[in-house]
Amino acid sequence: MIKIALVDDHPVTRRGIAMLIESTDEIQIVIEASNGAELFKKISGTCIPEIVLLDISMPVMNGQQTMEKLLLSYPDIKIIVFSFYREEDTIINMIVNGACGYINKSSDPSIIQKAIVSVHKYGFYLGDLVKKEYFQFREHFNKKTGFYGKSILTKKEVEFIQLASTDLSYKEIAEKMGVSFKTVENYRDSLFQKLDLNSRPVLVLYGVLNGMIAFYH
Repeated sequence: MIKIALVDDHPVTRRGIAMLIESTDEIQIVIEASNGAELFKKISGTCIPEIVLLDISMPVMNGQQTMEKLLLSYPDIKIIVFSFYREEDTIINMIVNGACGYINKSSDPSIIQKAIVSVHKYGFYLGDLVKKEYFQFREHFNKKTGFYGKSILTKKEVEFIQLASTDLSYKEIAEKMGVSFKTVENYRDSLFQKLDLNSRPVLVLYGVLNGMIAFYH
């Protein structure tokens, strides 16, 4: 049985998710909370969830603050961010700062069950953004050299991936690398083709899984 905490400030949303989750024998809700502060009040030695399903926008203690405190206080707990946010920067920030999954609130409800089981089993879930084949690289989190993807990457490509994990725009990345904006676009398009990827967040995850980018969790 996978024990989870559900943290969302909308009671209707929590109830709907709870009803869905309670329909399976694999998952048990052990804590419901309307914000991070309430979550920490309810966590105890006898009630520690394995996974926290966490909204980003909440009063008192929001999702980002809650995630930071969880990673410090309960590093074994895995976090799935559950939000309406779709921006690449939000997803990238989530990846590099320790969350194990991302679900958009507009997704099909069945995705929630799938995400929880996937995070429990593989350690990651980013929906259609990520292919399961990349889960095989999770044992290389702490390796800082050697790349385990489909191709050996150039130093410039590695540098681009590392800079892509920041909040810099592509134009700012070009300035940082001392190349033209067109060259940076070429790095991006070449990497997408070489690694069979299709978005910046997935490229960042590839960098995390292959030891190019420091991973908080």
